[in-house]
Amino acid sequence: MGPNDVEIVRVFARKTTSPNADPTLNPKEAAEIAVEVEAGDAIFRIGAPYEVEITVKDLIDGTNIQTATANVVSGLLSQAPWDKQQAAFVFGIAAAELEKHKGHQCEVYASVYMGLTDPDASFATSPRFLIQR
Repeated sequence: MGPNDVEIVRVFARKTTSPNADPTLNPKEAAEIAVEVEAGDAIFRIGAPYEVEITVKDLIDGTNIQTATANVVSGLLSQAPWDKQQAAFVFGIAAAELEKHKGHQCEVYASVYMGLTDPDASFATSPRFLIQR
C-alpha cells in the first residue's frame, strides 16, 4: 500500500462475543460485521476525509439485511474512530433482523472512499456466511 492510499484489509461477519470471523450466525443472537482498514502514512497524517460503507446481502432472496447501526461511517483520518493507521469499524445486526433471513447464505460488500483532489477507494467482499435455521 502506498503512502497516499486507503485499503480494506478484510471484512467479515462474527458473533458479538468473538473477535474472529464466523461462517455461521445464530439468528437468536445479535451479530456484527467488522471492516478492518488501513491508511497510508502520508494521507493519514494530513487527516483526509473518508467514508466506510457496507451492504449486507441475502444471496437467497436478494434483499439487504439492515444493520442496527448506520451502514455508513464518515470522518477524518487521524481522528476517532480512525485515529490509528490500522482501524476496525463494527456494524451491528440485531437478532430480529437475522431471524428474517434464517437458513440463508449472505455476503457483505464493503467500500472505503477517501476523498481529496485525487480520491482513492478500496472494495472488498466478505467470505459467505450462513444464518442458521
